[in-house]
Amino acid sequence: MNLAATFTYWLIVALWLAVLVTLCASYLRNPKEFGAMRLLLAVLLIDTIRNLLENVYFGVYWSGRYGILPEWTSMLGDPVYVMSMKGLTVVAAATVLFVLAIRWLPQATREWRAAEDEIRQKGEALSQEVEERRRLFENSVDMIIIADHAGIFRRVSPSVTGTLGYSPSDLTGCSAADVICAEEMDQARRALRHLRKTGHIRNFECQCRHRDGRLVPINWSGVWSKDEQRFYFIGRDMAEQIAAEERLKHLALNDPLTGMGNRSRLHEDLGHLLDRGGTAAIAMLDLDGFKDINDTLGHSIGDLLLQAVAERMIETAANASCYRLGGDEFVLVLADCGDPLEIGEIVDHLLNRLAERFSIGGHNLVVTASAGIAIAPTDGASVDELVSSADLALYDAKGSGGRTSRLFIPQLRASAEARRNLDAELRQAVSQNEFELFFQPQIRSADGAVVGAEALLRWRHPRRGLLAPGAFIDALADSSSAPELGRWILTTACQAAASWRTHDGSGPTVAVNLFPAQFGANSLLGDVDDALAQSGLPASGLELEITENIALDRNETVLEPLVQLRARGVGIAFDDFGTGYASLSCLTRYPLTRIKIDRSFLANMADSRDSEGTAIVRSIIAMAGNLGLDVTAEGVETAAQATFLRDEGCHDLQGYAFAKPMPAESFRRFLFDWRAANDQVSTASALRTA
Repeated sequence: MNLAATFTYWLIVALWLAVLVTLCASYLRNPKEFGAMRLLLAVLLIDTIRNLLENVYFGVYWSGRYGILPEWTSMLGDPVYVMSMKGLTVVAAATVLFVLAIRWLPQATREWRAAEDEIRQKGEALSQEVEERRRLFENSVDMIIIADHAGIFRRVSPSVTGTLGYSPSDLTGCSAADVICAEEMDQARRALRHLRKTGHIRNFECQCRHRDGRLVPINWSGVWSKDEQRFYFIGRDMAEQIAAEERLKHLALNDPLTGMGNRSRLHEDLGHLLDRGGTAAIAMLDLDGFKDINDTLGHSIGDLLLQAVAERMIETAANASCYRLGGDEFVLVLADCGDPLEIGEIVDHLLNRLAERFSIGGHNLVVTASAGIAIAPTDGASVDELVSSADLALYDAKGSGGRTSRLFIPQLRASAEARRNLDAELRQAVSQNEFELFFQPQIRSADGAVVGAEALLRWRHPRRGLLAPGAFIDALADSSSAPELGRWILTTACQAAASWRTHDGSGPTVAVNLFPAQFGANSLLGDVDDALAQSGLPASGLELEITENIALDRNETVLEPLVQLRARGVGIAFDDFGTGYASLSCLTRYPLTRIKIDRSFLANMADSRDSEGTAIVRSIIAMAGNLGLDVTAEGVETAAQATFLRDEGCHDLQGYAFAKPMPAESFRRFLFDWRAANDQVSTASALRTA
């Protein structure tokens, strides 16, 4: 038994050595982690050393007693040594108590307080989060519904009252079938299955029934919590958003001034009609003279007039759809109409109604309208093609004087294609310098002297040869190339006129026709100054010709630069006088120096001095004389015409009776020959006098 006790002591020593090795190895392997456990390590270390010393002592003692170790080890049985071992236990216990009291208790107190603070902070954060969730649930504008795994509503936010009219208690215990309208429940069930499968769903829209019976569009989003076995739904009332979208759509598709559909609505509605098949008739209307009302009475009166026109259109064409495309342009659409007589009768009746007097803002206004008619699918199978056809017919109606309607015919599109092709050719001609100037002399009727020349434009077309202005001038006047070509004409004409000058500075003036676009570009003054400066031609050697229509269309825009040019010495002539609609007041309003009688009056003038044509010519010459203006007659082709004009006091004559328009070099030779002949006549006259 004592031998067993000896081995027991040594077994205890081995075990405690193993504990000591394990502690040391663990600390060396991860000192940072064990650094937080130094107190525990210290206690274990003290107790381990005590146990080792005590058990080593008794192991040695008992080993000596039983002959395992030398006999001298039996002295360890002395009570003094035994008590010292017990004293070692007391010292170890006291050391542990000291360490606990000095280090562990304060640290444990601090850790306890820190733990309490952490628990309190977490509790406060949790309470705050719970409060925030409660406030969100209670104050949310959107509906919040919490349902169990079977879809039964367990909590409903108060916002449900404002959206569906129910109180939260009314819906607690209900399900989606009690809220969503029956027609959409199958779709709702599919959405719920999708939500349970995927865990979330967004933007599911359906109609929910309000407490008062009306339907409310709701957009739902949902989350399925598998752990909690709950559904969380958020529902947003879409009624205001849908109403706002409808308002935006209305604004996008309707004219704000008249309430009619706009261009976008026309394309949308007409597209539906054409896609459906069948026939449809469209009439495009444009008010005649509306710009004058805007300019004279102001845009507010113009807007009121447009509103009145729209009301009269809707009232008159009750079976048609009416649209305003912008400005004073309107469109009438008659569905299932393929009869030109039917749409023509409606449009003519409408034009007659629009021609009746309007009372607007204390003004009695009379406006007329023109209309172009096209019928689908004959005149166009697509919206753009049909509208284009009606527009071409309107252009034809406006060109015939207005206040009438025209039905689209294929020739109109062919003419438009020709105009477009001509415009493209004109732009290329300007860039390729295919234009040149011809000059036709102007003869003083009193003595036959060449006092001037009109610069006339010719186009050397690469395929069609030399073209006179009648083949292209109207298209050129409306072309974007007109200002650039106008500058070239001014510069070239001035250079030619400067070359005609003699050593004493005398020579014929050059007359240049102006394009309307040269006034619209606001560059006429600068263009004339540059042309005179580059050529060295004095201002008195240049005469600018404008037509009555230019003066009427651009009254103030034309007047100001002409006044300044006249002040610099440039001559100003009214070309083709009497063929437009200018009043006699224009002759005093504009700074004119000359009137040119149009060739049409001379063509109608018979040899008899009592014919109507001669009376008109005689009146123009007399009127010009009273106003102090020179007169040039164009288109003089016979000696009788020249004699009549000279006798009536017409200053200058121009026409085939004297010379045709000729290139610059030919005109130079013509002028040289005339001067030579004139010098010979002067020399012969001097010799006879001598």
